[in-house]
Amino acid sequence: MTSSEQWGTFLHQCLMHRIDAAEFKNLSKLLLQRCPIGETPLLNVLLEARLATGIKWDPLLPLYIDCLCKMGQVQTSTVLHSLLKYSSIHDGPFPSASDSASNPKKPSKCYTFMTDIRIIQDAMLSISTGHAPRSLFEAVGILAAIVDWMQAIVSWHNNHLNASQQAEGLLSSPDAVSLFESLGILLAALSGTTKGLDVLSSNSHEALKAKLGQALSGYLPLCMEVSLALRNRLDSLQKDFNLYEEPHSKTLEESMMDNVNVNALQFEASVMDGPIINSRAGLCIYINAMLVGRPLVDDAMLLNYLTNRYGGHHEVLIEEIITAAFDVLSNAMYRNESSRTMFLFRSFLVNKLPAFFAAMLAASVVSLPMELCISHALSRLDPRIFPSFSQMFSMQGNTVLSDVRQEFLFACASHKLIPESSIERLLGENPMQTVPVGHNKDHLVSQINTHPERAEKLIGEIESTEGNAGAIVGAITEVMFNLCNQKETMTLKNICNSLSRRPQALDVMLLFRSSRQILQPLCALLDSWHWDEDQGESQPVYDEFGSILLLVLTFKYRYDLKPYDLGIGSNDSFVLRLLERGSSSQKLADLNEKQNKNLGSWIGALFIAEGISEETMSACSPQEFYLLVTTLFAQSLGACEAGKLEFETLKGGFEYLLEPFLLPSLVVALTWLGNHIWESEPDPSIPLKALHSLVNPNSISGEAKEIHRTVLNITARPLEEQLKDIRARQPARTDLKPILDALEPCLSFQRTGSCGRSELDGWTQAPGSLLGSIRSTFQALMLWSTSPDVSMTPSSYTHRQLIAGIRILGSVRVLGSLLEELKLQTEAGNGPLTIDIAAAMICSPLAESFAVEQSHYHPVDPSKEALPSCPILTLRDALLIQHENVAKTSEKDPLRAEIVVRLQRRVNALTAPTTQMPNIDMTNIIQNMQLGVDGTGQMDLEPSRVGGPEVGEDDATNLTRIMGNAAAAVGMDGGVGQNMGGDLETNIDDMLSAADMTVGNPEFLDLDMEGMF
Repeated sequence: MTSSEQWGTFLHQCLMHRIDAAEFKNLSKLLLQRCPIGETPLLNVLLEARLATGIKWDPLLPLYIDCLCKMGQVQTSTVLHSLLKYSSIHDGPFPSASDSASNPKKPSKCYTFMTDIRIIQDAMLSISTGHAPRSLFEAVGILAAIVDWMQAIVSWHNNHLNASQQAEGLLSSPDAVSLFESLGILLAALSGTTKGLDVLSSNSHEALKAKLGQALSGYLPLCMEVSLALRNRLDSLQKDFNLYEEPHSKTLEESMMDNVNVNALQFEASVMDGPIINSRAGLCIYINAMLVGRPLVDDAMLLNYLTNRYGGHHEVLIEEIITAAFDVLSNAMYRNESSRTMFLFRSFLVNKLPAFFAAMLAASVVSLPMELCISHALSRLDPRIFPSFSQMFSMQGNTVLSDVRQEFLFACASHKLIPESSIERLLGENPMQTVPVGHNKDHLVSQINTHPERAEKLIGEIESTEGNAGAIVGAITEVMFNLCNQKETMTLKNICNSLSRRPQALDVMLLFRSSRQILQPLCALLDSWHWDEDQGESQPVYDEFGSILLLVLTFKYRYDLKPYDLGIGSNDSFVLRLLERGSSSQKLADLNEKQNKNLGSWIGALFIAEGISEETMSACSPQEFYLLVTTLFAQSLGACEAGKLEFETLKGGFEYLLEPFLLPSLVVALTWLGNHIWESEPDPSIPLKALHSLVNPNSISGEAKEIHRTVLNITARPLEEQLKDIRARQPARTDLKPILDALEPCLSFQRTGSCGRSELDGWTQAPGSLLGSIRSTFQALMLWSTSPDVSMTPSSYTHRQLIAGIRILGSVRVLGSLLEELKLQTEAGNGPLTIDIAAAMICSPLAESFAVEQSHYHPVDPSKEALPSCPILTLRDALLIQHENVAKTSEKDPLRAEIVVRLQRRVNALTAPTTQMPNIDMTNIIQNMQLGVDGTGQMDLEPSRVGGPEVGEDDATNLTRIMGNAAAAVGMDGGVGQNMGGDLETNIDDMLSAADMTVGNPEFLDLDMEGMF
């Protein structure tokens, strides 16, 4: 056999038997000694071997290539060239290593985009961490490969455009978008290295630079549809090194003031606005967006939006938001939303709104007729959903929300918005209970300080609907803040335990506090936790540390929070290291002396000794233990799989981790174990048995049951997906069902705004697929809003549908579909109404951009912490792109261009920062309302930031600024230059660490994939 044949047989067996990367590395070294092979032939047979597996996405293949790179057997440049040769981006047959040079094609074909993305991202990490390029020659090779890849994907895009050239090409495939972005970030990463800069700066590589300029000329226009941040970065690179297809004579600013932009100003001046209509659906969309996933409620943002929407009409503002909150609740009932979602909608209505109104009234210089506003709002409700108590008896068999009106009125009375005597008049009958006594936050803080056990009872009351949740949340948050400062961890442990087992209480907390306000002190405490081997018993310290950490993890995984949302400000943060690397095991050779010693002590304690000794714990801090726990699992499970450790011994050792003081460590351990099981083909029986013993233990203490349930809440969803994938590949297995049954009650834990599979199937199977279903929903919202004063069933709406469209198809395609619908409705005479509905969708808060939008109202000091960034293109970004191209659009489709101008104006008007509400003293609000854990009021308001530079003031937004200034100069405010909803000044480090710029493909959202599998 030739070398290529021997290596082909070896690689095929490795893939078939699921040999892990570490073993592959060792075996490869042996085979290299016996059968040397060049890097190009080696890569050829490896890339060809995947054809035999028949698997669309095999995680082992990128791992093998990464191993070969780290061994020095292949170079990154060779990998990229070979990868392109075998990529399905060519849409044709693939060359075979065994074929002759004259016939380099083979009829086999395999979809490769997912593998291509992962290998390119591995190359990106290697470059960004300084491992490549190792020579100037390799840098030239990598750059040449990038150029070829860019040209290939631009060609692929052009070949996949249909006749209309809309919603096709690159944007027809989320994988293609991910591949496109990965190439751009790879180029940016290379340009940041010394050797990459040498190549781009040298006069010795003019031919290659000219070819790169030609590639960028086709690549950069597509960036406008995918990622402005990437476009800005590569624009800068193009200018710095003069990478143009033709000589470049004009600056970007000069070019932007050419005829196209003059035409844009002229066209915009000719567009007349229609009447402004505040549709009934518009505010429902906004509230639904705030509450459909992680609660995205910021008082300053909400107040700003409402002020812009209703101007000085405060009575209308109050009436409309009450009506909208009831509409959202009734709509959820008709849609059979889960009890958890219904609870949050109800809590917003009863707990949040009265507190919000009370803060407004406290700072207002005018009196507002609250009773009249509430009466008007209640008169618009559907009596079939919100009947009076007496009406209930004539509505047999109907699901109604009879007590919500009463709860809302009682909460309003508790906040002194209306007198108690008005309740009977507003209800139309005698109330069935008395008004609860309103809580005072400072009094509650004093109670907890005197009697710490009072905290647990108050936490239970957060979930009540008596209107007192805001004061309780304020008190609990302030007490936690003080306990962190005082390092009083015993009391803090009890509070954290109570909150961790009440996920709905966490939802309510986010109605009144940002996640950063709650978690920043906790993360800082965990990061700075002082460990002294002589401090006394270690078990209580592990217990307190684990309880605090578990609350942070509960927040993180329930709402899919990013480091910024957690309040993590340092790259050296223990919490950050645990989240990024805690679920990846380490090789023994990579451990330092102390880590090796600690690992040996814990293995001995779990599997050899009769228990965990004080000596074992005192020698290993909690931080060190949590960062070692997956390595501990990997080593002990590996010993069992190798026959060196009996399974019963393994199981008995793992049972120690079910003790309360160690249980939180199972969050990272089960995450690792799920990944290991997914890889362990063909027979993952032993790790499955280990998983079953941990997920459904034979016995567990009463104290540990609640903690165990929280751990399963956090880990259940990814475990279920991995187990179902194994079941699909091995349907005869019988050891999966018991584990899946145990996980099933925990699958609804997450609140991220994502839709379920059945819900998505319903939308995608509608005419026109997902975009068609979004347009159908839009039409229904419009019809419902045409009779806003009629008590009629609200249109079925969940913001999950729009979020799914943005995350799966991208904002550009979703906006394009909305614009097409607006054209049809404008031609039918419904333009002003539908503009408001579309603007509400665009302005609604989105989890990915929420932190950036908040920073406009609560400025971040960049000298103390990193600025938040938006990892995706939002609908507002997509609209800005459309607006910047309005002159070209007007030549082909003038009506669409007019709609873009009107929609942009409406969005800018709704989101423009206001210095103050008309007739409301904002200074008084700031002084009297609660501004964090140290405040004394109920509301979290700060003055909006006025003036100063625009967000992301770079090349992409210069156009907006220039057009806005020019419009102002001629007395025409087209609304240009407003905030785009995302910080587009993103550096390469941000792009590399936050690569969920990708649309779809959640497997690739985290570029730090070292050891993921």
